[in-house]
Amino acid sequence: MEQGIRFRMLGEDEFDSLKKLFPGDEEIWKKYRAERMNLLANKEIDVFVIEAETGMIGEITVYYTSHELQTETIPGRRVYLSAYRLEEAYRGKGLGQKLLDYVLKVMEAKGYTEFTIGVEDDNEIAKHIYFKYGFVDPIDHGYGDEFDPSEYTIYLNAR
Repeated sequence: MEQGIRFRMLGEDEFDSLKKLFPGDEEIWKKYRAERMNLLANKEIDVFVIEAETGMIGEITVYYTSHELQTETIPGRRVYLSAYRLEEAYRGKGLGQKLLDYVLKVMEAKGYTEFTIGVEDDNEIAKHIYFKYGFVDPIDHGYGDEFDPSEYTIYLNAR
């Protein structure tokens, strides 16, 4: 692991440190923050981060419940991985894949055996990485929200 880099779950009180990773204006950030803080408080999500000496440089949000597509999650068995972001300066170094490894190991230790992830059909770089990790079974099609209005395919990885 690169010196000064660590992977961990983010505490609710640290959520604002992710703002620099969020694409959007201040009003959208405020809505996003309010929604995510509510989900964190209700134990519907966990946020995992890559932390460097400069602060948080990457994130993945794990959803335990889904309010949109029921195929994304199955309580106690399947989680949905979302908000997979990495600061541009750190891309191409394998850190995003190490974060994904970390999150999958933590979730497997909690007893989860199925994982879903959404990816835009034209995002060949992300699809290449996800396919390497076994996210190869397309199971549904989703439509983003005001925070990320893209259309995407849901891929399943069952272990």
